[in-house]
Amino acid sequence: MLPGFIVMAISIKKYFMLLSGISSVFTPKPQAELKVDGIHQYVRHPLYFGTILFVWGLWFVFPMLNNLIAVLILTLYVFVGIIFEEKKLIKEFGENYKLYISNVPMLIPSFRKGFRKKFKQNYL
Repeated sequence: MLPGFIVMAISIKKYFMLLSGISSVFTPKPQAELKVDGIHQYVRHPLYFGTILFVWGLWFVFPMLNNLIAVLILTLYVFVGIIFEEKKLIKEFGENYKLYISNVPMLIPSFRKGFRKKFKQNYL
């Protein structure tokens, strides 16, 4: 549960101003930018990854049938959400996002050395 909560907290902190709507009060909406630094260089959907870790961790702490059913439904919901979000991001960022898809895993982070070198060549 704790690793999932940490990943969720990092992701939420990064997007709080954008998702909360507070930033729109103070600043005009900036041009959308593809985020490929920080945690996004290891996994494309860190908030979804953290959420899945967290809810499955909860199930391991409280292994009841109703919790298992809820976790399975939530996991399925996350995967469906990712499919729609990926389509939206491809429309928004085009070839840059397709290149990002080919270099960064969707949900399971990759820390391989060859992966990091390839990622740095393409993005950083």
